[in-house]
Amino acid sequence: MESFVDLKVRFFIGSISVLLVGFLTFFANHPLFKWIITFLIAILGVTALWEYVNLLKAKGITTPVWLLSSLSVVYILANYLATQDSRFLVLINAVVIVFFFAVFLYNFYQVEGAIIKIATSFFGAFYIIVPLGLLLKILYPNTMNPALHDGRLWLAYLVAVTKITDMGGYFMGKMWGKSKLAPHLSPGKTLIGGIAGFISAILLSLGFFLLSKYFQLESFKLNFIQAIFLGGVIGIFSQLGDLAESLLKRDAKVKDSNTIPGVGGVLDFLDSLLFTLPVLYLFLKTIGT
Repeated sequence: MESFVDLKVRFFIGSISVLLVGFLTFFANHPLFKWIITFLIAILGVTALWEYVNLLKAKGITTPVWLLSSLSVVYILANYLATQDSRFLVLINAVVIVFFFAVFLYNFYQVEGAIIKIATSFFGAFYIIVPLGLLLKILYPNTMNPALHDGRLWLAYLVAVTKITDMGGYFMGKMWGKSKLAPHLSPGKTLIGGIAGFISAILLSLGFFLLSKYFQLESFKLNFIQAIFLGGVIGIFSQLGDLAESLLKRDAKVKDSNTIPGVGGVLDFLDSLLFTLPVLYLFLKTIGT
């Protein structure tokens, strides 16, 4: 079927991604792998920022990618250290303060367009790097929520529910979708696909609830109501994250943020997670287990 010409590539890339995430998550509590994961998240952040800066260039806006990237790496590192020892929490605030002043200092000698450059720099950091920092807090939640001791299943839950939203929407939309969900942002997304993605997220969330109850998992406790509520919210915000990145790309008049086969770009791959990471973080922070 012509609608699924890229299905094999998507499936292959998706399978490799799931295996890699699963492998890293399984060994995430090993001291060496903690640093490896932190390093990989920093690389993802820098790459996504580079793609974001390229979107800005398409709009004629120049932003110092080296400044954003260097500060983002330090921010990710600070978040990791804070998950290991709460005394490092102050380091996160220090990085934010340094970033705040550094962006202004950089533009002191480039007055023309300074407002746009400063605004887009702050937005890029808030949009990409802050959620990636939350990823580490979810994976290593000791200092974020004392009741939690192992965040690996929570991260697996988040990635699975977020991605099943995309997959459910993609398949159902391609097969039966007629009415467009947001044609001016993403012509391929349909109302049926949006509903299917939302339902898929709730069903998989309930699946995790049943598994946690059956195996009596101490590190992952989710009751029936929470499973429906959290799955539904993730299902909504996952699609909002996808549409949000589509908004940026449409304004920049580019199809994908990069040219990675089956993915497009790192920003394309992360777009939904950038919106669902804060959702799960707030849930664990306020409700916990």
